[in-house]
Amino acid sequence: MSDSSLAQLRKRIDVLDEKIQELLNARAECAQQVAESKRSEGDDSGFYRPEREAEVLRR
Repeated sequence: MSDSSLAQLRKRIDVLDEKIQELLNARAECAQQVAESKRSEGDDSGFYRPEREAEVLRR
């Protein structure tokens, strides 16, 4: 593979990495809002729910 082909692939990876980071940040913000909502409603069941994590990972 030529150097220019590798450079193009690396640029594509960089773009994808940036998009992934943006999505992870957006997800973290949503998760924070869920936690704040639960707290304001007096739900002390905790923020981390292993069953919810397992559900997400099964997808």
